[in-house]
Order: sequence, then structure tokens, then C-alpha cells
Amino acid sequence: MRIIRITALSVLALSMFAVTTEAQRTRRPTPKATPKPTPVRNTPTNAVVSAAKQQVSNQLHNVNVFVDKIGPIAVTLEAMDRDAASRRLTGQKLAEHEKNRKNVISAFAALRTALVTLESDFRTKPQLAQYLSKIQGISTLAAEAEDSAIAGKFVAAKDPLREVALKLNDTLAVLPGPMIGGRPAPVRAASTTTAATTVPTRTISNTSTTTTPNRPASTSAGNRDPAVGMTPAEVAQSSWGAPSNKRSSTSVNGTTEVWTYTGKGTIYFYNGKVTQILR
Repeated sequence: MRIIRITALSVLALSMFAVTTEAQRTRRPTPKATPKPTPVRNTPTNAVVSAAKQQVSNQLHNVNVFVDKIGPIAVTLEAMDRDAASRRLTGQKLAEHEKNRKNVISAFAALRTALVTLESDFRTKPQLAQYLSKIQGISTLAAEAEDSAIAGKFVAAKDPLREVALKLNDTLAVLPGPMIGGRPAPVRAASTTTAATTVPTRTISNTSTTTTPNRPASTSAGNRDPAVGMTPAEVAQSSWGAPSNKRSSTSVNGTTEVWTYTGKGTIYFYNGKVTQILR
């Protein structure tokens, strides 16, 4: 009887050991699979931003080349302006100087137009709004440079353009992505005989080949074409009448006013007198 009890207890103990072992096997934690890293996808740069980056690069190149090339030309023009004022320039030399002077002013105007267009893109396109603070002001600086050139301060006209270059460089640094067009397009360099300009060829009317331009006194103001030396009031009463658009700016050099006529041309005033007419 005792043997039977021992045997029964042994079987019961073995059964409990087996159950405990199975339970331990069941409770063993299953190893977790290592999570795979989520691939990082590069968001494609907006086409508008890429195009703007290319335009900024192009204009930065253009401004730097313009400032570099206009330096010796500006010094020469101012020296010849002094010679013309003292009547040491006459005849063909004076005519060539006036032509070069007008071409350089036209080049400043063309550069300003391009920079105004560029800044307008950043003001009007939602994709570029966040970068506006970097480029804002290049239109004003370009206008200051043009005004200085109109006033005959060609050397001083370079200073606002240097500030434009700094703003363009800062803008280029924050614009993401590649440029659409690659390298900037080359620009033509200015020379003392043929100034660089990107505007179409225009007939320039300026009768200031002498120190005091002659204007016909017998012709009524309403029938007379605008002429160098006229006041804004006289131009408004001329055959051109009131402009379709006008702007003015004041600097240490004086006040410059630009009147634009659709289909006719542009008239430049400096300190209340017409200095140039572009047809």
C-alpha cells in the first residue's frame, strides 16, 4: 500500500512539473520584428521657385557685369560732361558724346525694368511670397541708379546697383532646389562708343547739342512737340499731353521725374526740366 502511495505521488509530481514547464514555454515572450526605416522622399521643388532662382541668378550676373564694365565709362562720361560744359567739346565729338551718354542712360533704364519685373514676380506669385523680404527694394535701388545717371552722376550710379547685387545674392542663397536653365545668360559689355543696352533700338530725340536748346516761340504750346528744356507744365500742354504713367524720386542729386506715353515714348525730367526724350 505504501508503494502504491509513493508511486501515485511521483506520478502527480511529474504531472505538475510537466504542466509548469508547458506554462513557462507558453509565457515566453515572442521577439518583436525590427521595424524597417521609413524611406525619406524628397519633395520636388516647385517649378515657379526654380524658374525664379534662375532669374535671380541671371540678374545677379547682369548687375555684376554692368557695374564692372560701367566703371571706366562713367569716369569718361563725367569728364566729357565737364568738357562739354566748358565748351571744349564741339561738332562731331560733342555729338558722339551725347549719343554715348543717352545710350548709357538707356542701359540703366533697361536694367531697372528687368529688376522691377523680377521683384514684381516675388510680390505677385504666392510660391515666392516667403522670399520677398530678401529681394524687396531692388526696384527702388535701380531707380536711384537711373536717376543718378540722368543727373550726370554716372560714378555714383554704381552704388545702388552694388546694393542690388547684395540683395540678389541673399535671395539666391535661400531659394531651394536647382535652377531650370542652368548657367546665367551672358550679357554684352558696355563700351565708350557703344553702350550696352538690352532694349530695342529707339530713336532718341534730344536737341541739347548746344548749351541752350532753341525752341520755336511762334508755335502754340498745343501743337508743339515736347523738347529738351521744357517744364512739366509745358510738356502737358504740348502735342503729347498728359502721360499715361509717371513716377518721380528725390535723391541728394535732385529730383527726377519720368513720364511714360503709351505708343509714343518716355520723357525724363531733372529738377523740373526735360533732359531726355525717348521715342
